[in-house]
Amino acid sequence: MKTKKVMIIGLGELGGYILEFLARSAGVTNIITADSNEDFGTRKTNLVIHGSSMMGFFPKIEFTKIDLFNVEETAAILEKYQPDIICNCTTLQSWWVITTLPKEVYEEIDKAEIGPWMPMHLTLTYNLMRAVKLSGINAHVVNSSVPDVTNCSLGKIGLAPTVGLGNLHNITPTLAATLSKKLNIPLRNITLYLLGAHFFSYAVARFGTAKTSPYFIKILAKDEDITKQVDIDELFSDVIKLSPRLGGVRANPVVASSGTKVILDILNDTNEIVNVPGAQGLPGGYPTRLSAKGAEVVLPAGITLEEAIKINEESNRCDGVDEIRANGDIVITDESAEIMKKIFGYDCKILKISESAERAKELNTLFKEFANKYK
Repeated sequence: MKTKKVMIIGLGELGGYILEFLARSAGVTNIITADSNEDFGTRKTNLVIHGSSMMGFFPKIEFTKIDLFNVEETAAILEKYQPDIICNCTTLQSWWVITTLPKEVYEEIDKAEIGPWMPMHLTLTYNLMRAVKLSGINAHVVNSSVPDVTNCSLGKIGLAPTVGLGNLHNITPTLAATLSKKLNIPLRNITLYLLGAHFFSYAVARFGTAKTSPYFIKILAKDEDITKQVDIDELFSDVIKLSPRLGGVRANPVVASSGTKVILDILNDTNEIVNVPGAQGLPGGYPTRLSAKGAEVVLPAGITLEEAIKINEESNRCDGVDEIRANGDIVITDESAEIMKKIFGYDCKILKISESAERAKELNTLFKEFANKYK
């Protein structure tokens, strides 16, 4: 029987945790680690080999240096290793970097939401998907870089990753744990079907409200639909009262748990349905069946795919993404674009995929110049 291989690209905070979790997961036998920083990547890989062996797990783990800016070289690496699943944990600037600025400064920047920052998340994912296509390998790609938007944008040009991780998946256990406490139902007996993009999950987790984002929720206690018995606004509010948790970078173990779950479900052909973003090149997140075939959106009764997409498009709009055009261009909302122009002098209303790398370089320069004032 063919041994399944998982490749993790990007071994930072998130990728590092996913690697740690996968290396200690039953049935995972081959992992390829990849990062642009060879010394760090080698040391991190060895650290995981040593740590997992202490716990009785001995997967074959090997490191390779990778530069996603070199598409042809990346394609050759993919062809060499022939991974079955690729987990993309790369970005040119993590979302939390702006939180290192003084609180009042960060809060002003944060009003622009994530939309204007898409060049930082789209660029390397675009290059990776081009390399996957060029290599000719048949691999599923699990993408961490704002999959609610990135997967949809790339899907318009035939380069969609298989599925995303985190975001809607992150809020699922938080809501379930809150319901468990409120209704005195064992956590394992609660099943949620959710629709919503990154903004929805972030707002509920941080503020206890969906704010202006639309969403869909269906709640099962074992096999009984109890949705109508629950005050949803109260449930969201109770999240920060009954289930508060660490946020920011400290929440990465939860996000990594999502990534690990998605990878294992595909690897082990579980056919489980989970609430994840970016399936089938669609915007936002959906209940999705994961299997060896990939990711398939599976909606509960009472809502159509057209209605679900509208919910997620509007949820993305709350995050500063006004529209994802048929050619993959990402249109930023007027408000978000204006905030970035005012604070950084960054003027980008429409992000073209082909200009993403150039825009990322520009934004990186402007941000560093701005941030240096607060050192």
